[in-house]
Amino acid sequence: MSFCLPEQLATEFKKRLKSGEINPDSFAELTSDQRRSVLSDFLGEEMAKNTNALFESKLLLKNQKAGMLTWAKTVAGLKPEIRRDILAKVERMTEVLNPKTEKAFLEDLASYKLGVNISLSEAVRISDLAKKVSEEKVSMEKGGDRMDYGRAVVEFNNYVNDLKIGKITLKDIIKSPTEIAGQAKSIKASFDNSAIFRQGWKTLMTNPGIWIKNARQSFTNIWNTLGGKNVMDELNADIVSRPNYDLMKKSKLDVGTIEEAFPTALPEKVPYLGKIYKASQDAFTAFVHKTRADIFDKYIEIAKASDIDLTSRFELESIGRVVNSLTGRSNLGRLEPIAGVVNNVFFSPRFAKSHIDVLLSQPLGLERVGGQRISTFARRQAAINVVKIVGGTAAILTIAKAINPDAVELDPRSADFGKIRIGDTRFDVSGGMASYITLAARLITMESKSSTTGLVSKINSGEFGALEGTDLIYNFFENKLSPAASVVKDLLKQQDFQGRKPTLFTEAQNLFVPIPITNYQELRDNPNSANLLLAILADVLGIGTNTYSIKSDWNRNPGVELTQFKNKVGEKKFQEANDLFNKKFNDWFWQLKENERYQELTDDEKQRVMSSKRAELKQDVFKKYGFTYIEEKKTKLPKF
Repeated sequence: MSFCLPEQLATEFKKRLKSGEINPDSFAELTSDQRRSVLSDFLGEEMAKNTNALFESKLLLKNQKAGMLTWAKTVAGLKPEIRRDILAKVERMTEVLNPKTEKAFLEDLASYKLGVNISLSEAVRISDLAKKVSEEKVSMEKGGDRMDYGRAVVEFNNYVNDLKIGKITLKDIIKSPTEIAGQAKSIKASFDNSAIFRQGWKTLMTNPGIWIKNARQSFTNIWNTLGGKNVMDELNADIVSRPNYDLMKKSKLDVGTIEEAFPTALPEKVPYLGKIYKASQDAFTAFVHKTRADIFDKYIEIAKASDIDLTSRFELESIGRVVNSLTGRSNLGRLEPIAGVVNNVFFSPRFAKSHIDVLLSQPLGLERVGGQRISTFARRQAAINVVKIVGGTAAILTIAKAINPDAVELDPRSADFGKIRIGDTRFDVSGGMASYITLAARLITMESKSSTTGLVSKINSGEFGALEGTDLIYNFFENKLSPAASVVKDLLKQQDFQGRKPTLFTEAQNLFVPIPITNYQELRDNPNSANLLLAILADVLGIGTNTYSIKSDWNRNPGVELTQFKNKVGEKKFQEANDLFNKKFNDWFWQLKENERYQELTDDEKQRVMSSKRAELKQDVFKKYGFTYIEEKKTKLPKF
């Protein structure tokens, strides 16, 4: 941590130093409190503490007089202090915490170096842990167990991090909208082991050996976490003790970071359910971090065999970008400085961008590191990856289509593209990448194919209710909103994703009900859904499922007839009637799809058949509720 006195204070400090009012030799004989008292008279309390901390650090130098002179020059702003990572800082301040000479413990220096106020006992504990790290590192370099060194580093980091986290009060957390948004996202993403197929799909296609090993371990991690073991400590110990760990840091590989799906650990505090939440969180984080480290090690071996210059930070960062994206975490580019804000608006922005990077940016060299296109080696690996991912996914879809020709949609304009359909349930076997291809196909062709009726419609046709190009983009990003942002959107529109008026209950569900439970409700309520157990199992493991059928929402653009019906029967019965209409139409359509004569019709003819049936069924529903439409008399306008 560096600081510099404001010009006015620096001038005053020099003046007192030259006049002899401040004498470094006599200053050394004072206690910390006495020095702070003298300095605070003209520097103020905070500046006095920082200045005194820097002075005390120089007391440890062998040449005390030279150290004091350096101290005076540095405080005057002539020499900025270099920032270093916390472990290196503590290793250099061991003498401060464990004085071998007559110097007493210098509390200001310890707090200043760590960036957090600590007590004497805490400082001594930190010193002991730092020494243990140094000793285990020496032992490892002599052939000892590297995991012992890794565990020492993790123990040190955990202790220091706990000191810092301990300064945050529960009141601060409750008052923070960001923390609440993070809790909602974390809870929605929990109660599953979805990382193995969702974030891990690209790894399965490109590095199946690594995927199989880590996917299997993820279940063991869940079991161990439920049993009270801290699996993350052991994983982190493994990563920090790897021979390539220094290269990982230089490459900015995302290991030891907080994952965007689990931005807060606060739900762990919930009795009973907190354990399940922590098991999900640890399984997710351990899988992606271990996978990143394993793939990175593999790429380093390939790079060495290819004579790639691994002393180049550019080359390392290029490799790091490819590995991060391959495991579901990309750099947000210009949005990186406000990544926290973006992460609160969208569910998984880094994961979303990873699809674009893997499929397009990295193979074509569009992604840049420090203003340059990623390295040739990294682009080559990215190109190999995209071929494997597309080829592997296509092979799975081909097998599914061979078993059931109607289960796979080959038209990229349809939302069913890249999915296996069983009944009204779609299983996404692309790891979420297919939706990007569908968006691109629709924007290029300006056509959209319905995933329920199979009809193709023109974009920007100008017809009433027709989609526009901006609608495609809006709907795409709307589906990727975070729970908190989704609730805000519902309240502003006074309409949820299903077109219904938001209530306290429905919005609370959107915020805090885990996704597997929501999907279970969809499956349970749809008679044409896939096998309930199969679909739930797939979703829990990260093969996303969506269950929906043809749905007409009478609340959207209801027209005169439906408005009159709603006014007569009331809101509740109106919704019941709408649900009944949709059920009748879907039952009819399921039988119609198998009709060979219907399949031979053009899209326009199919549309007319369905429109006619809709009108018929609507009248059937009106009859059930005793409603007859009375055409309103048109008021004649006076002549002028």
